[in-house]
Amino acid sequence: MIGAGIHSGDLLVVDRSLEPKNGNVIVAALDGDLTVKRLYQRDGVIRLLPDNKDYQPIEIQDGRSFEIWGVVTNVIHPL
Repeated sequence: MIGAGIHSGDLLVVDRSLEPKNGNVIVAALDGDLTVKRLYQRDGVIRLLPDNKDYQPIEIQDGRSFEIWGVVTNVIHPL
């Protein structure tokens, strides 16, 4: 998520009370693994988009275990 200003070792503040919206950076559980991606929703299609050219988008398809844990609201960088 380098393009979103999130780097390895950063701390994320995640608000679980917010309703995730298209374009939000989210923390999601996908098939038992946590991931941080940008949410894309349109016409019933859900994709998780990386803000890093080294990774590919993930389209959520039926049969996959998927849960949005919360919306990232702030990033804390270590010194």
